[in-house]
Amino acid sequence: MEVNRYNQDEKNTSFSFLNYKRGLTYIKKYKVKLFIVFILNCISVVTTLSITKMLQYVIDDIIPSSNYEKLFIMILVAFLLVLISIVLTRVYLKILAQVNQNIVEDIRNDLFSHIQYLSFNYYDTRPHGKILVRLTEYAQDVSTLITDKLVTTFLNIFNMLIILIFMFFTNVKLTLIAIVGIIVLSLIFAITAKIKRKYKLLINNKNSNLNAYLVESLRGIQTTQSFNREKKNQQIFNSLSEEWKNVNCRYIKFGNIGWCSVQIMSHFVTAAIYFIGAMFLYPNVSIGVIVAMGSYSSNFWQPIEDLFKTLDDFINSITYLERIFETMDEEIEIKDTKSAIDISLEGLVEFKNVTFSYINNIKVLDNISFKVEPQEKIAIVGETGSGKTTITNLIGRFYDIDSGNIYIDEKDIKSITLNSLRKQISIMQQENYLFSTSIMKNLKYGTKYISNEKVIKLCQKLNIHNWIMSLENGYDTILSNNGKNLSDGEKQVLCYTRTIINNPKILIFDEATSKIDVKTEKMLQNLTKELIKDKTVITIAHRLSTIVNCNKILFIKNKKIVECGTHKQLMELKGNYYNLYMSQVETFS
Repeated sequence: MEVNRYNQDEKNTSFSFLNYKRGLTYIKKYKVKLFIVFILNCISVVTTLSITKMLQYVIDDIIPSSNYEKLFIMILVAFLLVLISIVLTRVYLKILAQVNQNIVEDIRNDLFSHIQYLSFNYYDTRPHGKILVRLTEYAQDVSTLITDKLVTTFLNIFNMLIILIFMFFTNVKLTLIAIVGIIVLSLIFAITAKIKRKYKLLINNKNSNLNAYLVESLRGIQTTQSFNREKKNQQIFNSLSEEWKNVNCRYIKFGNIGWCSVQIMSHFVTAAIYFIGAMFLYPNVSIGVIVAMGSYSSNFWQPIEDLFKTLDDFINSITYLERIFETMDEEIEIKDTKSAIDISLEGLVEFKNVTFSYINNIKVLDNISFKVEPQEKIAIVGETGSGKTTITNLIGRFYDIDSGNIYIDEKDIKSITLNSLRKQISIMQQENYLFSTSIMKNLKYGTKYISNEKVIKLCQKLNIHNWIMSLENGYDTILSNNGKNLSDGEKQVLCYTRTIINNPKILIFDEATSKIDVKTEKMLQNLTKELIKDKTVITIAHRLSTIVNCNKILFIKNKKIVECGTHKQLMELKGNYYNLYMSQVETFS
């Protein structure tokens, strides 16, 4: 998926049967059930066609001979065959529906599993709505394509062949009329298929754009209402919706050609069979044969109509399948090297001549170097956009650097497995997320073995236990969308607690207490001192009063570290740090 915005169409994919062949791998573990579906359908079709053969026999033999006893038996047999056909159809449709839903689950699981490991950069540069639609709408449609539509195609072809066999054995000349109709329809489909695919790709793009804007609008609904922007957003949404509607209307024009052609051809062929049979073949061909051939023709065109609809659905769904595999084939940029090992961290962090850029080779960090000793407490400060948060993201290896080296415990960060690295580093980012589950589960998020009792003891140490217990259901209180039932400060307190709860070796706080009042902030810092004394701590803070006791402070400016030292040393230097600190003192004064 290329980098784009909500109002940009994605690059169209190229059609390849290899994608469909790849999609068929999802049916392997369900092949026994699908085979049962096929067999049950075959029996159902044969029983239905047998009724038509019995009709021919009744018209030509039983009715002329006035054998009412045999006629009654035939009616009973026909009723029994209809009942058998209905039961078998119900059974195989139920099995098919179960397989279909299982494959929806399999595709979504595989897709979700893959996108969880894609780098931050992938999500930084793509509308989330365009990713979401692949996981939901596309997966549902594709599962139908490779199960229901595939089975239906085979069944319809089989049904056509069975009906043709019955027709050939009944009358060859009248059967040829039906075959001519198939040839004409095949030519019509071949001509329109390419055009329909072109418009279907456009529909997908417009739908994806619409979904991307919808997700973005919902995430920013508070900002929208704050700036009284509803009408303007409505205009944008209407414009995107209009584009989607117009492309759909153009597609429908060609989409209707298929089923209209089948309808016209089916009536034409059936009428031709009756007309030619009655005008040119009777009496050499009996009335029973002509009626049977007309009935066969009606049955024959039903699977053809279904087949053409399936082929149209194939054109629609294959574009979805291509988009899904496009996402699954997206390279996982941040991954373990073959020689990566698990290690137990001591907490040493070192940057050597590190240069990094997010996109378009625009440098965010330029040849920076620094070292943090185990258990050392350092702070990184600087102007907005100077690259402070970028440094923390590189320590967690959420991005790979352009040049230079990052060492953890004197080992290159790429030589350490991601699992080993990240389970021993806790990062509280600027924008934290609380999930729609209980407070307890949010606090234990990312930790496997910690007990509820240990969580409660930690909360008691941090003096937040009583506050949590004052909530409606205490630790079992369910948080709404990103903790909307809490204040920003309360959310940050929970995220702060979650960061230290799994006892990491390296702690990174990126504006960890920016939304907490000064009194609560000082309380948390004092209560946390004992818990973090044996850990390496890296703090990013705009509120400089919170970092004066750090062992070392780095000041970043113009993509480089321009000052390094203790608070006292930097104040004596009277440089960038001094000016920033004094400006805050004056502001508070």
